[in-house]
Amino acid sequence: MKSIKILRSLLIIFLLVFKTLYTAQTVAAISDYVYKVNLPAKKSDKTPVVIMLHGYGSNEEDLFDLAKSLDERFLIVSLRAPFAADGQGYCWFKLDFLPQKQFKYDYNQVKESRSKVFSFISKVCKAYKADSTQVFLLGFSQGAILSYDLALTKPTEIKGVLALSGGIMEESKKIKFDPLKVSNVNFFIAHGNADQVIDYKQAEEASRFLQSKKNNVTFKTYEMPHAIVGKELNDIKAWLKSNIEKEKKTEPKK
Repeated sequence: MKSIKILRSLLIIFLLVFKTLYTAQTVAAISDYVYKVNLPAKKSDKTPVVIMLHGYGSNEEDLFDLAKSLDERFLIVSLRAPFAADGQGYCWFKLDFLPQKQFKYDYNQVKESRSKVFSFISKVCKAYKADSTQVFLLGFSQGAILSYDLALTKPTEIKGVLALSGGIMEESKKIKFDPLKVSNVNFFIAHGNADQVIDYKQAEEASRFLQSKKNNVTFKTYEMPHAIVGKELNDIKAWLKSNIEKEKKTEPKK
């Protein structure tokens, strides 16, 4: 009897280890990219996708822990930016830090990263047989800035954007896009009222701009600096869940 209990315990441990290795791993399946992936609990041809885009000077590890708190129906992928940042980590485009929370950058690097991310999204959806019509971007800081640009450039390829502690570039506002297509992208904007890196007013500006384009915008303010807090994470989880539940309700009955 005692040996049966020991075997049962060993089996449980084995299954837990196997599940961890299976659902959270660094993958080299898509060449020329470094990323981490958290697989959905159940495979489906309707699997929605969250692409995580980290901030300046960080990497694919930074946001990946958030995957543990999100809906298990999602394929969650955290992607490393292509450029080495000054000092340490990686970035989507190089920055010169100016006074009063201003930045100088080369928009050509933004476009280069944008092209790489779209290519990656296409490849990752094919590699993991996920639903390319349900792609959500979760970007923090510079990752949020790039997320706005991605969604406005190809709105038919992005279902929704979670823009955390970021702003919208003037170049992004000037992109020539179809207003009807852009209006179908949903946005969740979150910002700290004590953000010491990107001014809170930039989030307000992004919200006003998107609302003027008839986008569905959820704007949340938190008592925090340039960070992510627990209440914000709960709101992120609820917003993502509501978006995929909404998608299921609109599917035609067979």
